[in-house]
Amino acid sequence: MSPSPADNGAVVVCGAGAAGLAAALSAAQTEAHVLLLEAADRLGGTVTHALIHTLAGLYDWQGHFINDGLPPELAMRLHAADPRTCRRKMGRAWVLQVCPNVYGRIVTEWIAEEAAITVCCGSRVAQLFQTGRRITEVEYVTDGEAHCIRPVAVIDATGTAEVVRQLDESLVCDDGPRAAGGWIVRGAGVAPGALDFPKGLGVVRALREAASTGLLPWQCGHAWIDSGIDADEAFIKLFVPLDNGWRDRCGEISRAAQAAAQAVVEFLRQWPDFARIEVVQSGSLGVRDGGRIRGRYTLTASDVRECRTFADAACRCAWPIEYWDPQRGVSIEYLPEGSHYEIPMRALQVDGIDNLWAVGKCLSADRLAHASARVVGACWAMGQAAGGAAARLQVARETRREPVSAIL
Repeated sequence: MSPSPADNGAVVVCGAGAAGLAAALSAAQTEAHVLLLEAADRLGGTVTHALIHTLAGLYDWQGHFINDGLPPELAMRLHAADPRTCRRKMGRAWVLQVCPNVYGRIVTEWIAEEAAITVCCGSRVAQLFQTGRRITEVEYVTDGEAHCIRPVAVIDATGTAEVVRQLDESLVCDDGPRAAGGWIVRGAGVAPGALDFPKGLGVVRALREAASTGLLPWQCGHAWIDSGIDADEAFIKLFVPLDNGWRDRCGEISRAAQAAAQAVVEFLRQWPDFARIEVVQSGSLGVRDGGRIRGRYTLTASDVRECRTFADAACRCAWPIEYWDPQRGVSIEYLPEGSHYEIPMRALQVDGIDNLWAVGKCLSADRLAHASARVVGACWAMGQAAGGAAARLQVARETRREPVSAIL
């Protein structure tokens, strides 16, 4: 597939997860041409590939939408497509419970509604060319064929800053300790109510004890089991520590995680409530922190804790600092009740380049601020803000009425 002539001067969005989908939709709705590049064979990112069934970051502490625009529309579309979609409280925060497969179908249909978006799955960026403070050309490969495009703006929504790495590795921060990744399998055949309190807590405690005594791999000591969309479902969530060499060992890490998941399933079958559990779907490796850009501003844990606001706010977030320590497991630090913080546009802009954004999980943030801001709802809101800003660059270029400096 060759890009259309309109793709020269388009907004190029790399990655079709939460942030990339929102960026593409926002840019298209701001009357820009969009080229959406996705390495996988389908859209949806971490939610569809890693089987995320609880979408965090959409709501404030009362369960009201915290951002306007695309995030509430996403929830509306999901509920209209599947009545099982529902708001749910987890601890002191609210999430949207969804079927990952339904999410994937709905976002694919949504993107298809926008004629201004050209989608290329199975694609990767091979090279970027920079002149001064701008990206002037993007070379990408799809179906084994190389293409070159002159973009008006580029948005890295890969989740691991893969596009920014192509330009300059020093623009990406991979400081440690890196948050652990995850591996999720979806099980069916569970007795209804098996995970209700306090029984569900007892199952998790049994997993921890089995891991501590060597009956299960040690990582299973941080495993979690959650109720699913249907009454007989369970989502088994495993803890997967990642080092800086994880990219080169992704297959090995995934195989080990799948084996650990199967061991957990076999362990669960000793209880009557789980005697008939079967794995019906396995996710891919979920990477929480695959690298963050060095932006014009770095969001900090102090910004989150102090509920800081910014004049150039891209969006709001109220999700706790949910940090998955590679040795100790998860810790959760809630924001003060009734509060939220803001993510500035400067944290989405690569330092020194005027038309390159990085949104979603690869925003510019320290590791603890990132542990709050990386969630799905915030990624949709970040993508929406960056997509609109990038589209305005195209409008300014075409109309010649507004200087680029005014947009940045």
